[in-house]
Amino acid sequence: MSTDAPAASLPVAGRHTATRQLVNPRGGGLTALFEYSLITARRYFKVSAVAQLGAPVLYLLSLGIGLGSIVNARSGAQSLGTSYLSFLAPALIAATALQVAVGESTYPILFGGFKFQRIYFGMNATPLTAQQIAGGVLAWIATRATFSATLYLAVVACFGGIRSPGALLCVPIATLGAMALAAPIAVYSASVETERGGFAAIFRFLVMPMFLFSGTFYPVSTLPEWGQALAWLSPLWHATELARWTSLGSLHLSSGVGQVGAPALLGHLVFLTALTVAGVLLTGWRFRVRLSR
Repeated sequence: MSTDAPAASLPVAGRHTATRQLVNPRGGGLTALFEYSLITARRYFKVSAVAQLGAPVLYLLSLGIGLGSIVNARSGAQSLGTSYLSFLAPALIAATALQVAVGESTYPILFGGFKFQRIYFGMNATPLTAQQIAGGVLAWIATRATFSATLYLAVVACFGGIRSPGALLCVPIATLGAMALAAPIAVYSASVETERGGFAAIFRFLVMPMFLFSGTFYPVSTLPEWGQALAWLSPLWHATELARWTSLGSLHLSSGVGQVGAPALLGHLVFLTALTVAGVLLTGWRFRVRLSR
């Protein structure tokens, strides 16, 4: 009798569980999934880089420099405490990272991962766990957001929109702000069975209004009270406030020149971190439920 007979007589589920514990006890599968995403992305890296580079250049030319010259000529620089380009640049870095992250957390998860290509089901048949798959997906989304923010920061620097070394902190801040929205959206993407315009609604009625009314182009203090209240609920506004503070020093540009207190900075960080952590935990849970069917 073969010495492998006892192992072969184990139930399939038992062998699968044992293999998971033996091969991948400490989460190395998350790294493997991230590496898979990186290798796959090489196919469209050049196209993606050009697309992400073109938008920053157009925005900065038309708004930062074109519109900015008009704003600066009409004493806008005095009211803002800086040039309009320097005011706009940190917000555009945060907004770009957020839009890229939301894009990665919608169609690729539902269509590529669960519905048509069913990539995640194939991964789940390996020693990878559902939590590791979810973690790898979110890590890749964060990487894409970081790459976009870094690329945008480089473009801004070429146009003279950087005032201090603190602008480098705009990249991690933009990534955190992006994940504060993308992670909860990933929960939705992992929950729906059929996309009936839900993703288009997210971009049209959530991302775009957030982009326009979160203090990106003008101080939130110019909005009516109800508009300011809505802006305070926006992850992009919190990320923009932090990015502007690190980029421009101690200028509080939401209501003119002034000092930003430590409680305000801490509040921004707590808000974004809480949304991100909740989104990460719920995404892992939804992946486990969806992949166990």
